[in-house]
Amino acid sequence: MNNLCPSCQALYNVRPKDVGRRVTCKKCRAALVVTDAGLTLDGPAAPADRPEDAFAGVGGPPRRRGRDRERSPRAAAGPLAGVDWRQTFRDLGGVPTLLFASGAFLVIVFLFQPLIGVAAVDRARGAAERLDLDWKVKERKLRKEKKAEDDISKAREEFYKAQGKDEVDEGAAYEAVSARRSRWLDLYGLMFGFLLLMAGSVGYTADRTSTVRRILGTVVLGAQMLIVFSMFAAGGGCGGAGPKGLP
Repeated sequence: MNNLCPSCQALYNVRPKDVGRRVTCKKCRAALVVTDAGLTLDGPAAPADRPEDAFAGVGGPPRRRGRDRERSPRAAAGPLAGVDWRQTFRDLGGVPTLLFASGAFLVIVFLFQPLIGVAAVDRARGAAERLDLDWKVKERKLRKEKKAEDDISKAREEFYKAQGKDEVDEGAAYEAVSARRSRWLDLYGLMFGFLLLMAGSVGYTADRTSTVRRILGTVVLGAQMLIVFSMFAAGGGCGGAGPKGLP
């Protein structure tokens, strides 16, 4: 039976023997009637003699036990108090949707990780190339000033030393090595993502799911098989070369 006030969602203890009684809500003063389905509105609110008598005919508010004692009336009567989370989870596809979403997340993340590694290497190498360009500009000015070759060579050494040329080159080399070393983790993450995505796709092909989910599961499952076979055919799954752009 519905034991919530339809007006303010206040919680009451409604029993089958109270069917037919008319009462007043203690919280919002709404006139209520107890039906077979529970509490329903019964026209304009009627004043009660005392607040404690407002719901005396229905046994008064229920006693709180355990965790309910710690919950405030506002929390018990919140906008999500009547939501059936289990049914909502089933409506969204249940476990197959959870697996599908988790797998898709991992696949997207670990597909982009090698690209991020390539970008990090390019960025480090770009810093070294920027120093070379800056030196060329400075060298051009020195030659216009008719400086001797010994002076230009000395100026070059001082310039690169001041700009930390060795550290920049070492940083680029470390980025390249790090990108190569992280590839194994990217492949592991991609594999687990494909497994979860495949499990969710198989769940989507069940008869009890909607037509849209069955079509989506079939298409994604077929695409995964093609991708996996193409990776092994190209040697990517058997120790082949890394992503393009890596040294």
